[in-house]
Amino acid sequence: MSTTKKSYTLTQLVASIKKVLNRTYGEQSYWVTGELVKLNMKGGHYYLELADSVNGINTAQMKATIWRTQVLALQQNLGEEFRQLLQPGNRLLFRVTVTFHEIYGLSLTILDLDPAFTYGEIELKKKQTIERLQREGLLNVQKQMRLPLIMKKIVLVGSPDTSGYRDFLTELKQNRIFTNFVIQEIPTTVQGDKAVTEICAALLEADNYAADAIVLIRGGGSKMDLNVFNDYEICRTIAQLHLPLLTGIGHETDEVVADLVAHTKHITPTAVAKFLYIRVGTFRSDLQTGLDRILTQALSSLASATEQFTNTNKFLTHYFQNIITDYRSDLQAKLHRIEVGTNEILAEQRALLDLSLEKSVVAAGHCLHIVQTIELPAILEKMVLRSTNLIEIQRLELLNLQEKVAVLNPLKLLKVGYTISSIANTDLSQYKGEFIGQELQTLTDQFTVYSTITKIQK
Repeated sequence: MSTTKKSYTLTQLVASIKKVLNRTYGEQSYWVTGELVKLNMKGGHYYLELADSVNGINTAQMKATIWRTQVLALQQNLGEEFRQLLQPGNRLLFRVTVTFHEIYGLSLTILDLDPAFTYGEIELKKKQTIERLQREGLLNVQKQMRLPLIMKKIVLVGSPDTSGYRDFLTELKQNRIFTNFVIQEIPTTVQGDKAVTEICAALLEADNYAADAIVLIRGGGSKMDLNVFNDYEICRTIAQLHLPLLTGIGHETDEVVADLVAHTKHITPTAVAKFLYIRVGTFRSDLQTGLDRILTQALSSLASATEQFTNTNKFLTHYFQNIITDYRSDLQAKLHRIEVGTNEILAEQRALLDLSLEKSVVAAGHCLHIVQTIELPAILEKMVLRSTNLIEIQRLELLNLQEKVAVLNPLKLLKVGYTISSIANTDLSQYKGEFIGQELQTLTDQFTVYSTITKIQK
């Protein structure tokens, strides 16, 4: 047995849901916290996408709208902070009403913003970033680097469109102490969605230059403006640089995490520039002071040494005169003994030399007699024998050549019936031209025959 099912149209169901929501929430407003995920603007209206999470897991997501009239009111109340607050990734505190539309569904209408909540969130994230850097041992890495005494080669990272950037360059190039800096500029945005990525990329690029230091400047702004320099990725990149980093973010009271990680922090970009050229001026002054001190001490030491040298010279002059007199007497006595001894040795050696010379003359005469009577006749006999043999060999070779010449004599060949043929005084075996019609010269032993070639047969 079939039963009739009770059903509703979708319109009826949606109307019922709207009635329940209106009865439950009505026009009442609520303060709600959430993270701004996405923001679109159209016709002066702001369309937001909000989300919430627990332990990194997304637990809620809803669309929200700030109507144009409310946008204008919030901009008037919050000023520049309104734009800074409505940045994707910020966690915000909204006053909202719950709205349900039959076609567009459930959404929130934003009536107000509380900046104090977001600033508290900024401080909380800042604290978390510092604690994470401490756990990873990155907070004080930069401060362990040695800062050069003179920093002439500077890599500047910042936004050229800001007054702080221009103030830094003006101060560095127009001061009266030192202006001979070499500056490599790497422009980057310092606010907005792309700021973190661009600043990290610019710092890594700067680290590849052969420079003395990197300077990161911003030029002031609100707490929201400077919040980008609390980002963990920027701070980690700073800690991992090989070059020391100097910051001039441009704040009076609040300190960003990038200042804590950097080697040296300064309040403003101008203060960084002053630090650089004053450091050079101080080093130059220290060098001049040291040079003056060295010159004074050198002149004093030279005067003292001159006086000591004069006294020592007088003493040594008197002392060495006596020594020289004693050594001269001793030297003359030794020279006399050497002269006597040398004469005795020369006489003895002369006698030995005469005896050796006499023996050498007798031996040489004996050797000469042997050579003349025995060795020289034998050598002469060998030379005569070899000469005779060589002449006979040459005679035989000459006869051989004569026989070959007689055999190869062309006149002899012609007499036995051979002939020599040529064309234009060129032997037939060497001739390369056309044969037919040419005059052939045939040489015999008695005459030359001239004929015309009419046929060639190979």
